[in-house]
Amino acid sequence: MDKNASAKSGNVAQTGATGSGSGNMVAPGTGGAVQIPRDAFEANTKAYFDNLHAKDKATK
Repeated sequence: MDKNASAKSGNVAQTGATGSGSGNMVAPGTGGAVQIPRDAFEANTKAYFDNLHAKDKATK
């Protein structure tokens, strides 16, 4: 996978964009508090979870 595509998708997934458009979904692990673009999540699920876990580790 292209590194630029990975970084771009990861950044989009982190933004926590809100809205109820058909392209959004509830971000996993947020309890429904955050919605993210489904395309960005599906394009690079590993980056999303890596970022999610990195944030969890940083707060512990």
